[in-house]
Amino acid sequence: MPHSAPGVMLLWSILSTMELIFLLHHLWRYDRFSCLRWNSGRQPGAFKRIMTYSYLLSIPLLAFYSYTMSYIKYMEGYKDLTLLHLGVIPKPYAFWPANYQALVLPSTICFSVAWSLEIVSHLEELTFWLFLLHQGPSQRDWFSSLEFKTWAAGASLAVIGMPTLTVLTREDPYKSEAWTFFAGGVGSLLITLWFLVVLAKFPRFLKRVKNEGAEADVVVRLTTFDELNRIRVGFRFFFAAPLLVLAVDGVLPGGRPINNNAFWTDLLSMIAGISCVTSSILTLLVRYHLFRFFPCPHYQTIHFHISLHLRLLPVTFTRAKTTDR
Repeated sequence: MPHSAPGVMLLWSILSTMELIFLLHHLWRYDRFSCLRWNSGRQPGAFKRIMTYSYLLSIPLLAFYSYTMSYIKYMEGYKDLTLLHLGVIPKPYAFWPANYQALVLPSTICFSVAWSLEIVSHLEELTFWLFLLHQGPSQRDWFSSLEFKTWAAGASLAVIGMPTLTVLTREDPYKSEAWTFFAGGVGSLLITLWFLVVLAKFPRFLKRVKNEGAEADVVVRLTTFDELNRIRVGFRFFFAAPLLVLAVDGVLPGGRPINNNAFWTDLLSMIAGISCVTSSILTLLVRYHLFRFFPCPHYQTIHFHISLHLRLLPVTFTRAKTTDR
């Protein structure tokens, strides 16, 4: 965020610190960090570990980016560029000393990797819910489904593509950050918009679960998930959209009216930071407290003939009373 004020990056640092503390607190209270072991859980496996570690790694990477940029911006302060009709602005990269300039690329790569890992997590959640909502009597296997293949392709593209794009555009730090924001913004916004399909279909799915005689605890968990998910999707939109606006303004030729406007730059950056951390905390609440998540690639056949991921439903649901049909 080259045009943002030092206070904006300080806000990002505070928010990322709060999120990191919140995560560590819940990991400790949940099972004393036992869930981080490779063989933890009833059905340990590579998929579970990938989802666990990708989610956890994104938070310290975001914190590192925020700390680094906040420190540099406060150390360098502002510069008067009135002669260039820019006024007094946060000192541009070009005026930073060499040791600070050398930190720009590693910091941006950390942010890029963190965002790509967020996309991996969000896309997995989206594709699994689509898989679940489209499940029929045939009881498809998750790892053989089109939804899983879509996640695998999208996750690979995000993890490889975003950092690569950051490195390829490194000659111009402004362009590098703009293209990083553009790639991440497009990916996150598409996933968020696609999640509207899940939100639209979920009430009908919930009604079906009730009609099939699911236990009350399961219905309460799914209802709470639906409510929290609607809020979370809203915050994800307010994370991706502002950064995408800044990115489009940065990559298009012209005078960059948004990035060169202190009000809009700081406002959009602050909205994105607050929304990012809020949605991540909601994700943590959903995954730990509602569904005892970190993903487990194990399926149980339940009485209404839908295979459900144990990361989303408690064991009691899989033991629901079966009926003769």
